Order: sequence, then C-alpha cells, then structure tokens
Amino acid sequence: MNGLLKNCFYGLRGNFRIIGAAAVLLGGLCLIIGDPFAVSIFPFLPAPVLAAAAVACLRRESASRWSRYKITLPVRRRDIVKSQYLIHGICALAGMLCAGIFLALVLIIHGNIYFYYGFRDVLTLVLGGGILAVFMGAIAYPLYYWWGEEKTEIIIALAVIGAVAAILALSMLINFLTGEGGVTDTQYYISLGIILLISVAVYGGSCFLSALIYEKTEW
Repeated sequence: MNGLLKNCFYGLRGNFRIIGAAAVLLGGLCLIIGDPFAVSIFPFLPAPVLAAAAVACLRRESASRWSRYKITLPVRRRDIVKSQYLIHGICALAGMLCAGIFLALVLIIHGNIYFYYGFRDVLTLVLGGGILAVFMGAIAYPLYYWWGEEKTEIIIALAVIGAVAAILALSMLINFLTGEGGVTDTQYYISLGIILLISVAVYGGSCFLSALIYEKTEW
C-alpha cells in the first residue's frame, strides 16, 4: 500500500507545482485587491482543482503503462483502488487547508468585512470545496473503472457536474426540511454536518463499488 501511495504522489507532484504556483499567484491577487466576490469564490477552488488533478493523473498512468503493470504486482486490486481514494481524500484535505489559510489571511489583512454570519460563512467556504471534491471522486472513479482511461476528460466533466448537482440537491432538501425561515447556528451546523456525513458515506460506498468493478474487469 505504501508503494502505491508513493506512486500516486509522484504522479501528482508535477501538477502540485503548477497548481501551487497558480494558487499563490491568484490568492495573492485576491488578498491584495480584497474584492468580495473573489474572496467568496477562491476558497472553493483549491480542493476541487486538486481533486480533478488526482483523477487526471490516471490518464498519465495509462500513458506510462503503469496502470497495466501495477496489476501484475503482488497487491490486491482492492488495495490499488483504496490507494487512489486515499490520495484523492488527501488532495481534498490539502485544498481545504489552503482555503483555511487564505481566509485567515483575509481576516488578518482586511478584517471581518465580508462574512455576514461570521464563522458560519468561513466554515461553509472551507468545507464546501472539500465536500465538492469528495463528491467528484465518488462519481469519477467508478466511471473510470467502468469506461476506461480513454474517457478521463469526459469523466472529470461529469464528476464536476454531478458533484455540484448533488450538493445543490442536498442543500435544497435540508432547506425544505428546516422551513423557509432563518436557521439558528445549531440547526445550521447540524445541517452542514449531515451533508458532510452523507458525502463521506457516499465516498466510502463509491470506493467499494470501484473495487468491485475493478476486480471484475479484464485489463
């Protein structure tokens, strides 16, 4: 498992450098300008972008024939799938960390002039990108093992659309259940926690499904 994780990390290393440089540049501009729209959008980006890079890395594995070679190693296919899901989860957490650092710097430099609900807004921005990234992985990997690496770009696009749709559907459902009036902090945190738990449960179920598909696929 350690070797599989290291290989996934090495495959992402080049993308990490490019994404990191872009994040520093765009994040720095957002901090300097202090535009409210940019401050509300940028924290959503790191986790989904890293998640998309993790999925796109599968195309590189195909080009280098590593995807064919690794199934000849003395490891179970289930472990290969688990390693990819672990790396994807780490990418989501890394993106959330970047969003948290950015928002902390925004508050230090400009003060709390952006967030009407205070910590609730900050928590939503940090978790929102991470949850989006988790749903992207939950959708992308089963499709990858079902369709193959030739459709990686289509899979990423479908994963983004599906993840956004899933989050919107869950948010609308919770808003309907809590009523049209405003929610208290307790209700809000419970609702956010429910969405987070659902995303983790779906992610775990997706990992099981991907392993099942991969074990039955003749590569």
